[in-house]
Amino acid sequence: MTGEHVDATFLLVLRYGRILVRRAAGHYVKPSTAYRGGLTSRRGVLVLLSIALVLAGVYFCLPGSVLSSFPFACQIPEAPALAASYSSPSMTEETMPADPALPNGSQEISELTGQGDTLLSLLNANLDDADEARKISSSLTSVIRPALDKPFGPHAVLQSGRRYSLTVDAQGRFLKMSIELDPANVFHCVRENGALRSWKEEVVLDYQAETITFALRGSLHESIINAGEGTELALKLLNVFRWDIDFQSESMSGDICKVLFERRYADDRPSGYGDILCAVYDGKKTGRKVAVLFNRAYYDENGVDLKKNFLRSPLSELRVTSKYGMRFHPIKKVWRKHNGVDYGAPVGTPVWAVASGVVTFAGWQRGYGRYVCIRHDNGYESRYGHLHRYFVAKGQRVKQRQRIGLVGQSGEATGPHLDFQLLRANRHVDPQDRSVRMVSTLRSVPGPLKPRFETVAQQRLLHLQGIALGRPARGSKTSSLD
Repeated sequence: MTGEHVDATFLLVLRYGRILVRRAAGHYVKPSTAYRGGLTSRRGVLVLLSIALVLAGVYFCLPGSVLSSFPFACQIPEAPALAASYSSPSMTEETMPADPALPNGSQEISELTGQGDTLLSLLNANLDDADEARKISSSLTSVIRPALDKPFGPHAVLQSGRRYSLTVDAQGRFLKMSIELDPANVFHCVRENGALRSWKEEVVLDYQAETITFALRGSLHESIINAGEGTELALKLLNVFRWDIDFQSESMSGDICKVLFERRYADDRPSGYGDILCAVYDGKKTGRKVAVLFNRAYYDENGVDLKKNFLRSPLSELRVTSKYGMRFHPIKKVWRKHNGVDYGAPVGTPVWAVASGVVTFAGWQRGYGRYVCIRHDNGYESRYGHLHRYFVAKGQRVKQRQRIGLVGQSGEATGPHLDFQLLRANRHVDPQDRSVRMVSTLRSVPGPLKPRFETVAQQRLLHLQGIALGRPARGSKTSSLD
């Protein structure tokens, strides 16, 4: 219904309504009696009916939009002017003032690192200038490398899932970048006055003692991962027992291990591990092995230093593919004695010197490929074959657990592995034989410190004994032992 029709209908209803009211009340009531005696019953009914007719006409003839603003509508209209004041053009999203620290039109890209990402690849993916990306990655690398205390470069593969952000101006030029390798290692790079400045963010580190107990299922690494912890803790535990346990040949399924360790927190977020304070390994082959950290060294429960002249193995992760003794040679196809132990490992796995000594040979040795020999004290010698690379030279002095090469497949080899041999008085011995020792003198806790050590060891061992299998104490974790 148009506005003109509404107005005509409204006037018509009012006109006939006024006539009916006047006829029912005004013209048939005398002024002298209208207010003195009131309306008669018949006239009163006629007045009420006339008023009702007018109201009904208004209700049915007018649209809802008119009724909503009619004087008797029981609604309070909104204040449109007030509402409009909060959507003023000066405060819309498009015209909101930008961060004063950044130029107008700048854009921040915030993502997580993916599989295979490197520092340089992240920059190249978000910047048009490859030379600029190279300079930024070099600047960040200069502060990341000393902070991590390990090799790192623009092409180093980053762990996936790490947060990073990159801010560029309206023309896509670099302004700043932040990358979090872990909660304790956050790095920034910013352009200031045309130059690049990189630094490491200062974070608050805290350590909390926690415990874990688990049964071996598979390798030590797999067991710790299944218990909900990380690779770093597995390597630390392997390092603690490296003189006493060969986890490849001596550990068995069902062996129980309990560990009291420090979990590191950076700004209240878990950020790796601190020291292993105490560990107990109960194995079917190894028996009970105890390690207690005291005065920056590990001792057994009697205060005897765990460090010995001879490591149990030259690799961190071991898989014995061929033992010492008679075997059918896989290439020559004849039975012959195997004078060492073959450890299968991926190409590039670090190889350690099992003891301190002097390199007597480093080069190519026929079927052994790239080969290293080291002479140790007490008439022992160790040999390492089929290397991919070696990092030592003849006559060089090496330390125990120093990296001397990388696992490879050089020489006569059907796959990547390390051929490890051990000789005593120029005669080959089984490297896995526990009776083979290279220990001259066992060191113990110094006498004046012995009472203090006994107190520390007792407290930590009691802490571990309080971990009931299947019922972890507060701050502890127990893996499934089923």
